[in-house]
Amino acid sequence: TVSILKVRLRTGRGDFERVQVRVANPYDFPDPFANGQTYAMTVAYRDDLFDFYEVVIPLKDPRFKYLFLLYADGGRVFKLDAAGLRVGENTFDDISECFAFAYAYPADPMPEWARGCVGYQIFPDRFRREGAPENGLEAWDSCRVQSECRFGGNLRGIRQAIPYLKELGVQMIYTTPIFLSDSAHRYNTFDYYKIDPLLGSEEDLKALCDELHKNGMRIVLDGVFNHCGLGFAPFVDAQQKGESSEYFDWFFFDKSQPAGYRTFGHEAYMPKLNLRNEACADYFLRVGQYWLETCGIDGWRLDVSPEVWPDFWRKYHAMMKRINPDSLMIAECWDDSREWLTQGDMFDSTMHYILSRNLWKRFCYHSISLQSFDAAVNDAAVLYPQRTQDVLWTFLGSHDTDRMLTRAGGDVRMLHGASFFQFTFMGTPIIYYGDELAMEGGADPDNRRPMRWDNVENNLTREHYQKLALLRAAHPALSVGEFRTWQTLDSGLYAYERFTGEEHLLCVLNTGTEEVMANLPLPEGLAAKSAVHDLYAGRTLPVWSGLVEVKLAAGEGMILE
Repeated sequence: TVSILKVRLRTGRGDFERVQVRVANPYDFPDPFANGQTYAMTVAYRDDLFDFYEVVIPLKDPRFKYLFLLYADGGRVFKLDAAGLRVGENTFDDISECFAFAYAYPADPMPEWARGCVGYQIFPDRFRREGAPENGLEAWDSCRVQSECRFGGNLRGIRQAIPYLKELGVQMIYTTPIFLSDSAHRYNTFDYYKIDPLLGSEEDLKALCDELHKNGMRIVLDGVFNHCGLGFAPFVDAQQKGESSEYFDWFFFDKSQPAGYRTFGHEAYMPKLNLRNEACADYFLRVGQYWLETCGIDGWRLDVSPEVWPDFWRKYHAMMKRINPDSLMIAECWDDSREWLTQGDMFDSTMHYILSRNLWKRFCYHSISLQSFDAAVNDAAVLYPQRTQDVLWTFLGSHDTDRMLTRAGGDVRMLHGASFFQFTFMGTPIIYYGDELAMEGGADPDNRRPMRWDNVENNLTREHYQKLALLRAAHPALSVGEFRTWQTLDSGLYAYERFTGEEHLLCVLNTGTEEVMANLPLPEGLAAKSAVHDLYAGRTLPVWSGLVEVKLAAGEGMILE
């Protein structure tokens, strides 16, 4: 069996004219490199400081060593191996000094359904209310949105909305916590085996999962295993009995802490769990197993994952993949997540806050140039292993952030532009409920307003999202293709390629605040055509001498084929 491996090398920007990688089997005695192979590498990504060279090589044997040959101007040649950088192509190839890939074991398969799909985040209390009692609930159109407010959204409401979500182009939903709690957000869980009655029952969750699956959709739940709520029975027992409680070591009791125990952040109502404790870890492993097996959920988004004992995640990942190899495990990490993703034994992927912050800077605050944004995008494209790229959750906002439209000062053009990039970039675009209706909302809890079901019809923003989602589903180049910057113009016009072996598209986006007109050179393949078709607008544009005339309003984009 021949496997493939993507090899990447970072060099100083413009330092070399070309780069090669030389690969050999260390067991091919007496001269491994006599039977080795040399592959040319190309610049796949580039930022302000670096070039990122890449090549995909076939592996006929899982054991190999490798070195790099770097060709600079003036005929200078350098060799790079584990011993360092040296001058000269013909210096002795000591196999013991080469970089080593000891054995290329097959990676756990990434859930195919999750690669590049369109997701939708739901805050259950605020999404849709179906058959809920009115007593004690806020009016759905109430302007009063406080943390303690209950609006009565429930699981039946989500199930009723499946036709709407399917028409929008959603392929997976992710819900914030649904288990018993005394808060609307439910991140302070009391009972991990009980659906909050205000949301429904276990039967309601099972019915929701079944209906989603019948419609070709998936569901990911929110697992909060870093901390619990004050009503969690083991915590109540530990507080009452102290060190005599069998659950005492499930928590971090510490008299130096204001609450007398460690917490999530500074929130006394969220005691931190000690998952290094074997009994505590086993409890939460069983929780994950229960909902996978009982209701057929398709995965978990794991809250505050970097603060949890890493070995627990390895056990949790192994448990999930054993029960359902097609299940998905996503980390909530606001920073560089490589520590959690590189080995593939903890998470499938992460929430891509790094990309989100740069989208906010460019489209909301206008605080970075297009060139700086492009550099950040290229950095993001090489940050994580290739197998995780198509599953990175990209988003413009969530229950933890201001809504995108509010960040942009109500400028719907910037919401459209940012979402155009989100849907035409690598990863899994996640729509925060209501963004497709141009809902606004500031900091928590204002970002959790009830869904505006009265604003669905004839909504141009919803039509924009729907068009992007359907195009993404129809074109693998958009959902799982490679990304490469084509051109960045000072006017704010951003052109980038998305491509597979069978399909080549050019996305063009006006990231600025003014209309842009330009004669844009087309990449090879498109430049030879007499006309190109804009998939987004459904129009045909003539090509003259390899150029296409582009006229885009602020936040407007086109997808050329």
